[in-house]
Amino acid sequence: MSEERDFESAMKRLEEIVQMLENGNLSLEESLKIFEEGMKLVKYCSSKLEEAERKVSILVQESNGKYVQVPFSEKEEIE
Repeated sequence: MSEERDFESAMKRLEEIVQMLENGNLSLEESLKIFEEGMKLVKYCSSKLEEAERKVSILVQESNGKYVQVPFSEKEEIE
């Protein structure tokens, strides 16, 4: 897969692959090939989402009324 592919185009291609596999009009060999492409896209999209999550932070209000900045992944632990 080209590194130039962005998240949105990867997701669009993944949706196309799912549709093709659900239609069931492919041979076994074609299905396996397209499935492998889909798995690579899933891995790529997952890594992009994890990267974005690491960059996102939120403001949480502490009991003393002050706000602190915490990583997005820690929000659920605080609530």
